[in-house]
Amino acid sequence: MKKLLTAGVALLSVATLAACSGKTASESSSKDAKSSTSESKSSSSSKSSKSATSSVKIPEIVLLTDDEIDNAKTIGDMKTIYGKMIDNYTKYVKEIGDKIPASGKDAYNQQVAPGIQSMETARKTFNDTLSAAGSDDTVVPEQARSQFAQQLKNARDIAQKALEGAYQSIAPLLSSSAE
Repeated sequence: MKKLLTAGVALLSVATLAACSGKTASESSSKDAKSSTSESKSSSSSKSSKSATSSVKIPEIVLLTDDEIDNAKTIGDMKTIYGKMIDNYTKYVKEIGDKIPASGKDAYNQQVAPGIQSMETARKTFNDTLSAAGSDDTVVPEQARSQFAQQLKNARDIAQKALEGAYQSIAPLLSSSAE
């Protein structure tokens, strides 16, 4: 069971990082992971200064909280929390798409569709891998839970930064269409 959980956690990290950042696994660089910590410290100040210069208000993006992640103890909890992150990410991607002027909607949808499909595939693979390790009420050993939590937090942070960047990148489009 431990080997399957370790494989599932490894799969989670690769699939989530690739899917959430919109890159292939080989393109997901260590630079993203290293910069996510330092960027998160300055993100709130840069968010307010950037949103103050444009007419687009960047919403507070919450994919998952640390508590939600840390409270995942069973295989079922892990499936649920991973699915929730994908669902929330997809919700924000669609909200961004709704804000894009009609002339850019098709291009945007074509650009994000493969990433969303990749995330759905990763969800199914992750769930299938964990199901092979035991039933949903199986408690995961602490070491595997800790590794899962850390990797999911890293993936969440990268995904949140990608979403914030997307909101910032559409700001000029929305400003020019409002004029």
